[in-house]
Amino acid sequence: MPLLTEHGDVFIKVMSDVRLACPEDAQAIHLILQEAWGDSLLFDVFTAHISSPEHQVFVAVAAGEVVGFLSAFLIPSPVPRWEIDLVVVCATSRGKGIGTSLIEEALVYGSHLGARWAKASIRVDNYASQRAFSKVGFTTDAQVGNVFVWDPLACKSTTNVPETVHFIPVDTLTYRGLWIEGFSESQLSEKEQHDVIRAARNSIFHEDRVSTGVFIPDSLKQTIAPDLLTAATDYGQYHRWEYAL
Repeated sequence: MPLLTEHGDVFIKVMSDVRLACPEDAQAIHLILQEAWGDSLLFDVFTAHISSPEHQVFVAVAAGEVVGFLSAFLIPSPVPRWEIDLVVVCATSRGKGIGTSLIEEALVYGSHLGARWAKASIRVDNYASQRAFSKVGFTTDAQVGNVFVWDPLACKSTTNVPETVHFIPVDTLTYRGLWIEGFSESQLSEKEQHDVIRAARNSIFHEDRVSTGVFIPDSLKQTIAPDLLTAATDYGQYHRWEYAL
C-alpha cells in the first residue's frame, strides 16, 4: 500500500506492501533482528507462527526486499488479547511510516480472531515506536513499570497459585518464556509472592524455557518482596499501550 510520510514540510510517497510472512522470509527477518538488536531468529518458532492462526508474522516489502516485520499472537484468557510483540524496521527504511502500516495490518488480523483488545509494551525511551502506535490509535496511561525476569530453577514448587495470577507460556521469535500476569496487582503476601515466583521458575526449568518475567508498575514496586527483586534481572522501564478492537 502507498504510504505518505512527512519530512519537514515535504511529503514523500513510499511504496510498501504489507503481507503475511512466508517461509522464504526467515533469513531476511533474521538479518533485520541482528542489525537492530544483535538477536537471532528462532527459526522453528517462526515456522510454527506462520502456520498457526493464533500467531502471525507480517512483513513490509519495498522494491522486492523485506524492510520490516511485526510479530503478534493471541492470548485467549482471561479476556482475548492480541499481543503485538515485535515491530522492527531496518535502519535505512525508518521514518517512512512502515511501522505504522505493519501495526494497522496486524490489528485487522487480530480483530478477525475475536480479540477484544490489543496490547504492546514499549520502552519509555523508544520514541519512534511510541509515535507509530499513537498514530494508529493506541493509548497509554504513561504509568512507568519495570520488567523483572528470573532464570529457571529446579525447586520444590507449589500448585497453590492464587486464581488472580496467570501463567502465560509464550514462544516469541527471539525467546521462549513464561509471563506472569496479575502478580503485582493481586496484593499478595510475601509468602504468596515467593510461592508464585518459585512455581514459575520451576515450570520454565522443566519446560526448557529461558526465563519468566513480570511487569511491575513503579507505584506497586514497594509491595514486592525486596529479595525477589534482587534475585531478578531488571530489563528496563516500559509503558503499556492498549487499543480496543
